[in-house]
Amino acid sequence: MPREQIRKRGKRKPKFTQEEQADEELQPSTESTHAGPSSIHPARAAMLAGQRPPPRLDAPAEEEAQQVEWSRDLREAEFPFGVLDPDVKAYFRTVDDQIRDWQNVSSTGEEREDRQMFLNNVLAELRGNELATATDPDTAVVLERLLPSLGDWGRRVIGDSFGDQWEILLRHRFASYVVQTWLRLAADTLDREARDIFPPPKDSGSLRTMTELFTSLLTFIQPLVPTLLTHPHASPPLRLLFLICSDQELPIESKNDIIRSKKSTKYRKGHDVKTKSIIEDHSASVSRHIPQTLIDLRKRVTRALQDDISPVEWRSMGVNEVGSAAIQLLVGLEVGDGAAEGSLLDHLTEGLVSDLANGSARPKEYPASLLSFPIGSHLFEKILSVAPEPIFQELWRLYFHGKIGKLAIHPFANFVVASGVARLDADGILSVVKECKSVNGGRSLIKTARTSVLQALVARCVDVPCGSEVLQLIRSALDLPEKDAKPLVPCLMALKTCPAYQAIQAGEAVPEDEILDVDQDAEEAAAAAARLEGWKTRRQPKPRQSDLAPNMQGSLLLQGLVKLDQSPVVIDSLLAQPIEMLLKYASHPISSRLLDAILDSPAVPPRDRRRVIMAYLNDFATVAMDKSGSYVAESMWAKADGYMKEKIGKSLIPHAHELSGSQYGRFLAQRLDLHLLQRRPVEWRQKHVAMQKPHQSTVNDEAPKQGKRKPKDEIDELFSKRVKT
Repeated sequence: MPREQIRKRGKRKPKFTQEEQADEELQPSTESTHAGPSSIHPARAAMLAGQRPPPRLDAPAEEEAQQVEWSRDLREAEFPFGVLDPDVKAYFRTVDDQIRDWQNVSSTGEEREDRQMFLNNVLAELRGNELATATDPDTAVVLERLLPSLGDWGRRVIGDSFGDQWEILLRHRFASYVVQTWLRLAADTLDREARDIFPPPKDSGSLRTMTELFTSLLTFIQPLVPTLLTHPHASPPLRLLFLICSDQELPIESKNDIIRSKKSTKYRKGHDVKTKSIIEDHSASVSRHIPQTLIDLRKRVTRALQDDISPVEWRSMGVNEVGSAAIQLLVGLEVGDGAAEGSLLDHLTEGLVSDLANGSARPKEYPASLLSFPIGSHLFEKILSVAPEPIFQELWRLYFHGKIGKLAIHPFANFVVASGVARLDADGILSVVKECKSVNGGRSLIKTARTSVLQALVARCVDVPCGSEVLQLIRSALDLPEKDAKPLVPCLMALKTCPAYQAIQAGEAVPEDEILDVDQDAEEAAAAAARLEGWKTRRQPKPRQSDLAPNMQGSLLLQGLVKLDQSPVVIDSLLAQPIEMLLKYASHPISSRLLDAILDSPAVPPRDRRRVIMAYLNDFATVAMDKSGSYVAESMWAKADGYMKEKIGKSLIPHAHELSGSQYGRFLAQRLDLHLLQRRPVEWRQKHVAMQKPHQSTVNDEAPKQGKRKPKDEIDELFSKRVKT
C-alpha cells in the first residue's frame, strides 16, 4: 500500500529558494572557526570539531601579487639599469678570457698595436652599456679587470658615462667595487693631469677631464655623505675618494683595511682581479700630485659634515662596524688641518681639545669605553697615532698611566697600548716597563700570549736607548734565572716561561701561576669573536705539533731583539743550544726567520754572524735540502765572506750528488758550482771569492779612512781625460 503523502503546515517555498538552501547546507559552517575564549586557532578548532576549515579563496591571489611585487623590487634593486643581453654577456666572457691570457705576457711592436685595437673595439662595444655592465654580477668583475688597460682616455670615458648615477652605483653590491677600482686608477690619471700629461684628444666630441669628473662627483655626493659613510657598500669607495683628494700617500689596498676589506681582497684574489694593464701604461709617480682645487673641495665637504652630524652621532658612528673605518680616515685627514675646538677629534674625546685649552681635562666615559671591544680599540689606536703631541700626552695620562699592567693583558686594549708606546720617549718607556713588571713580574704577558706591548717596546728601543731595560723585562716575564740567559731563545721561541718549558721537556705537570687582573667578560668576548671569525671563513685552526713548537709571536720578539745593541745576548743563547735544536730552527718556517734576521741585521757584528754560519757548517747539506732551510742556506751563502764561502763549498763537496738530486738543494748546488771547486779550486776562488763585491755590512763596519782615495782603474782614467778635454 503506498505511503500517504501528508501535507505539512506552512506556506510552500518556491523552487529557487530550496536550491539556495541546499547550496548553503553544502557550504561549511564558519561559526566554530572563530577563535573563542580558549584562544585556539580557528583552523585547529575546526579540525577538533570534525569540520574542514573554510578555504581562503582570495589568499593565493594576494600572496601571488605580493610575491610578484617583491620579485620585481628585488630585480630592480639588483639590476637598476636593466639586464644585459645574453649575447653581450657572452662577448664580455670572451673579452675576460683574452685579458687573462694577455695579463702575464708583455707586448711589443705589432702585438701591442693589436692589443690597443682590441681595447678600442671593447670600449666601442661598451658604449651605452656601462651602467648595466657595472651592476651585473657576471660582467662587473670583467669591467674591473678591463679598467687598468683602458688608459687615461678610457677611464675618463667610463667615468663620464656614469653621469649622475653615482648614488645608485655606490650603494650597489657589485657596482661599488667597480667604482672603487675606477677611483684607484683615476688617482694615477689625476697625478698625470696635475703634471700636464694628457692623452691625445679624439677627433669627435669633447670629454671632461678627470679633475672635472672628480669635482662633479664631490659636489654631487656632498649632501649624501652622512648616509653613505655607514653604508656597507658605499663606505669603502667613499673613503678612497676622500683619501685621493688629499695630499696623503695612497696605501696598498691589500694591506689596508681602511681602503678595502679583507673579504673584498680575498674575493679579488680568488677571481684573479689584478690592477695590471695588458699594455705597458704610464707608471705611477713616487710623489703623488693632486690639483689644489680638489683638496679645497674635499675640505669643504668634510667641514660641512660637522654641521650635518651632531657630536653624539659622531661617537655612535665611531663604534659602528662600517662607520668606524670612515671615522678613522676622517680623523687622520683632519689632523693635517689642525685640531681645534669643535673638531672631530674634539667630539670623539668628548671635549678634550677644548678642556685642554682651559686646563681642566679629566677622564670621560666614551674614550674609556673604546678600550673594551674590537671596533672601539681600532678607533682609539688611530686617535693615539695621529693626535698632536699635547693631546697625545694628555690622553696617555688620563687613560693609560697607572693602568698599563692591566691593559697590557687585555684582549683588545693591549693593541691600543702598543700603538701609544710607539710615540713614547725614554721616560715613558721606563714607566711602561716598571708598570708591566709590577703585575706578576710580567709573566702574565707570556701566559696570555699578549705580546703586542713587548713588541712595541722592542721596536721603540731602536730609536730610544732603553734596550737593556726592555730585555730585563722580557727576562722577568720568562722567569729566567738571574745569571743564566741560555734558555732565552728556546723559551721565547716557544712563548713559555722557563719553569713551564722545563716541565714540558721533562714530561711533568706545568706549574700553575695565577694571572692577575684578568677581565673575564672581555676574555669570553674575545673567544666568541675568534670562533665567529673561524666560522665565517670556514677555517680550521691548525693543530700545533707540540707545546714547544716555535711560536710566531715569540719569533717576532727575537727578530726585534737582534736589531738592538743587545743582540749578542740572543746569539749566545742561540748558539748554546744543541745542534739538533739548531737544525729544527732552520727547518721550521717560523723559527727560520730568526736566522734570516740575524744575517740581515746591521746591529749584529760580523764576528757573531760568522759564528752562526760556523754552527751549521757540518750540517749545511741537511739545511740546504730542506724546504725552509734552503732559504737559510742561500742567505748564509750570500752573507758569508770569501773565507767562509770556500769552507761552505768544501763542506758540501761530499754531498754534491745528493744536492743535485734534491728538490730544494739543487738551486744552491748550481750556484756554488761544486764540481769546479773540486777540480780547479783556484779558478773557483777567482769566480766566487775574488770577483765578489763587498757586502754592505762589511762596508759599514770598516769605513775608509779620511784622506785616502781608492786607486783608479782604466775606466776612471778614461773618464777623467774626457772631463779635462
